[in-house]
Amino acid sequence: MKKKIAVVGTLDTKGPEINFVSKIINERGHEPFIIDIGVLGDVKIPVTITRVEVSRAGDSTLEKLIEKGDENEAGIVMAKGLKSIVLELVEKGELHGLLAIGGGWGSINVAPTLQALPLGFPKMLVSTKVTQAGAAPFAGKRDVTLMPSVVDLAGLNRLTRHILANAAGAIIGMVETEVIDSALGPLVVMGMNGTVTGSALQVKNALEKEGYEILVFHTIGTGGRSLEDYVSSHPVNAVIEFAVNEVGNELFGGMASAGPDRFEAAGRRGIPQIIIPGSADFINFLSPPSVPKHLTKRPIHHHNPQATLVRTTISENRRLGEVLAEKLNRSRGKVTVLWPQRGLSSIDLPQKRLYDPKADNALLKSLTKNLRKEIPILPVDTDINSSFFAEQVTKTFQTMINDNNKIPS
Repeated sequence: MKKKIAVVGTLDTKGPEINFVSKIINERGHEPFIIDIGVLGDVKIPVTITRVEVSRAGDSTLEKLIEKGDENEAGIVMAKGLKSIVLELVEKGELHGLLAIGGGWGSINVAPTLQALPLGFPKMLVSTKVTQAGAAPFAGKRDVTLMPSVVDLAGLNRLTRHILANAAGAIIGMVETEVIDSALGPLVVMGMNGTVTGSALQVKNALEKEGYEILVFHTIGTGGRSLEDYVSSHPVNAVIEFAVNEVGNELFGGMASAGPDRFEAAGRRGIPQIIIPGSADFINFLSPPSVPKHLTKRPIHHHNPQATLVRTTISENRRLGEVLAEKLNRSRGKVTVLWPQRGLSSIDLPQKRLYDPKADNALLKSLTKNLRKEIPILPVDTDINSSFFAEQVTKTFQTMINDNNKIPS
């Protein structure tokens, strides 16, 4: 089946590259849908959606943008216009994939569109900027495929031809691959990281045997943002959170923050939740030099070359408990907290570097003090990664779901 693929870029500076990938798309039997988001310079290839149309969709005109000469304002207008045009086409089912090619300006201005496209929709960016700025500014919470261009995109040469051909092949492969979902069970969203997988994966396996589908997000900042976004906009039966480190990172300057709204989407929608304060024992940083100097005297665990974990303190965990309680207290659905009494992560155990029962207990006391009485805290006399703890989480989930199903809709 012939598919329509948007090819997006600034045609004045990336015309040869866009023309090159468009020809490959056409030769493979699909239709390139070229959208120009440039403002200045000449356009030398046929365009499906012109810069005039994009600027108009962004609530301005090309003449005004050129006259004003403000590059930042022009970028905002063209980004807004592109997003409006593309999302309307996708909603109508008239677009099946998007390939963007950009330098700094083009990449930044196509990013809002990439981040607004539905999960699973084929979307790809070939960019000169991703190795410098990283993935977050372009991918956000979405499944955007990013390809560094390695060299500057300033025309076709022996290297850019190969890279662009690979990009064209990738987007063609995406739109040609159809995923047919068989009958799936009720959906449970789970948050976890590598320090709590011992029991989290056991719970996942147990629930899958009961017919649930489990969607796991990695609690390193980007994962938590994606979890909140997904829970906000998709049918979800329950949420099980095994780690709260993203909230601590937001509060204490770590590098795995998921933003100020973490742990709020499920409560806002009334989705049943099990909350386990796992990974509250550390703040995330990347390589050792990324740890701020004032924290280097604390206990530190070097998880891998790009994961350095710094122990939280009594006062920090007290504050973490207050913030978590405030978020959970606003929940419209059932919430249950399970507390592993002998350790909050794989590195919060006797003889481990981050073991600190007093700091952990400060979090427990804070939660006990600040949670509303309708939210129970169930202590479990084991560490978070034990099989016994996984069994208790599974039993609590079953009870919670059964009780929730008894409530008249």
